[in-house]
This record gives sequence, structure tokens and C-alpha cells, in this order.
Amino acid sequence: MLATPNKFNLLDIVALKTPLSEHNLLAGQVGTIVEILAPEVYEVEFSDDDGQTYAMQSLPAHQLLKLHYKPLKTMSNNINQFGKGDNVAGDKIQNDFKGSNIGNVAGKVTDNARQQASNFTQTSGANISEILQLIGNLRQTAAQFPPDDRDDIIIDINDVEVEIQKPEKEHDLPKLKKRLVALLAAVVLVATPIAAVTDFTNNVLEIGNKLGIELKPPSGK
Repeated sequence: MLATPNKFNLLDIVALKTPLSEHNLLAGQVGTIVEILAPEVYEVEFSDDDGQTYAMQSLPAHQLLKLHYKPLKTMSNNINQFGKGDNVAGDKIQNDFKGSNIGNVAGKVTDNARQQASNFTQTSGANISEILQLIGNLRQTAAQFPPDDRDDIIIDINDVEVEIQKPEKEHDLPKLKKRLVALLAAVVLVATPIAAVTDFTNNVLEIGNKLGIELKPPSGK
């Protein structure tokens, strides 16, 4: 997993700054960072109140706003001070929480969000973040291939990623298998060091395994 450049961390709760109409996402919709794909690029899971995921998107940092649930200590002190009859709002805050402090409530909200993120799994128990990491590995290896071979391979990799980001029940497994088989076939013909081809092949086979798609290792290299 890549290190975060002091921007966002894994399982941070974030909101969209701008709408993504092509993905039916509005500005202000809240999600959870479930993977760090690259410096300043994050995989964000959007779930409804029942914990059901309705979107997974790779987003740059400039499109995200980190949400904070715990108040500053000075804010907490002010609430306690004004809650002693000096202001009605302060009293209501104290009564509504019935002795709980706001930091504890915020902590519970964050814990629930983390639990939802950890429970998100794909076919055969494979976590979506693990599959996306394997796809990232494919791209890194493909960068070593000759341009003529690389362009077609990247197209198939992109098609696999788009399909994986859909809700699990919408996965087109025949289409995924076709793309993965095409990647295995294409890499056999690539004029590049055997070690790179081996790494690429192993990552494709691992993706198939996590999706429950049976693939045969290629022969010829």
C-alpha cells in the first residue's frame, strides 16, 4: 500500500467538493477512503444508510473534503460553559446526549464507517481494494512493455477496472473473463524480459481467482 503524503488516510470520511454527474454523484455526498491508489489518488466507497455500497470511484485529492467529527477542546469547553443556563442551545446539546460527550459520539460514527468499509467484499470473498491493487500492479508492469503492445493491453486493463467498480450484482463475469484471457494471450507475445511477463501473468491469474473465474496459465513464454 502506498504511503499518504499527509493529505488523507485510509478509512477517512470524505465528501465530494464537486458533482460527478456521469456517475450520478452529487457535491456533498459522503464516502470512505478504502484504498490509496497513488499519491493524491484515492479509492472512495459510497454507501447508503444501510451500509450498501452504491458507488466506488477513484478520485484525486482536490475533489475531496475530509470530514471532522471531533470538536476542538476549546469548542467542547464552550459548550459545557454555555450549557448551564446561559444559552438554550447549549442546554439542548447536553440534554440530547444525556451525559455523553460529543467526542465519544463522533468516535462511534467513525467506527461504524470503518466497520462498513471492512465488511465490503467482492465475489469469492475478495476485497475490492485487493483487486484494484492487482490492477495497479498490471499497469506498472505494462509500462515496461513496448508502446505498440502496451496500448492494447492498457485498454483491456481499463475495461477490467471499470467492470470491477460496478456493484457486485452488476458484474459481467463473461466479459471480465474475456478481458482477462485477452491479457494473458497478449502478454505471451510481448518482447520484454520474462520476469515482467511472469509478474503480469501472476497478477491476472490472481484477479481471476478472486473473482471466481477459472483461467489457464498461458503457454509459449
